[in-house]
Amino acid sequence: MTTVEEIAAIIGHYDNHREWHDLARGNGNLGDGYYQFQGGKATDLAIGFPEACRRMTRYLGTLGQLDKSSIVLDLGCGEGTPAINMAKMFGCKVVGVDISKNNLAKANRFLSEESSTLDVTFHEANFFNLPDQVSHEVFSHVWAQVSFFHTHAHLKRCINVAADQLTKGGTLILVDYCGPRHPVFTRDTSKSAPDMQQYINCVKEAGFKILIQEDASRHFHAGTSFLRGIAIEEKNELEINFYNGRISSIEENLIGMVIIVAVKE
Repeated sequence: MTTVEEIAAIIGHYDNHREWHDLARGNGNLGDGYYQFQGGKATDLAIGFPEACRRMTRYLGTLGQLDKSSIVLDLGCGEGTPAINMAKMFGCKVVGVDISKNNLAKANRFLSEESSTLDVTFHEANFFNLPDQVSHEVFSHVWAQVSFFHTHAHLKRCINVAADQLTKGGTLILVDYCGPRHPVFTRDTSKSAPDMQQYINCVKEAGFKILIQEDASRHFHAGTSFLRGIAIEEKNELEINFYNGRISSIEENLIGMVIIVAVKE
């Protein structure tokens, strides 16, 4: 079970970095983007972070075969932008869950600016203590986008929650940061994280058949490089140093990003 201290740390992570995230990533874009590559280098960083994130949502939704009949549980929905975008792109119903009141306040504000025909709702909750209106719903898909890394010590339980909420034959769409080094504390050798193979093993052990597994680290690297450019423009030495450490850790294969699409058997 997540502790009070762990919950406070997750909430604090977003509250303490909200101003910077809004500036660098664009409102609501707490995940990572999807880019085109040529010769191993991203060729389209100029599209900006919000558009790259929309591309990632479309890519993941296409891999998971979202459509108008889909009912999606977004575990760790953040400020709601992916949930809103997938509803707009695929016409699906989305139920978002997040532990941060401030994230959800922004999510509901962004939702209020969209068409009233979107079937999207947001709930404040811990993954491990979902409210009845969520836990009693039957979902065709569970979407987890860079949310489980906040609680790597409980990764198996997070994936078990996803399995419990899915109907038989339902689809898990997972993209997350992986180790072996911790994706935030990249230079602290005392802090570790599950690597890509451990993510894959956890998904299989929870009763899923993996359809797609992809090393998405190059997209992680490209997006981080874009954010470092914003930090350089803003002369934000704290963020420059953070992104430099993250980029070097990706290049050294100490951290990465994995995409998994799997079906509950």
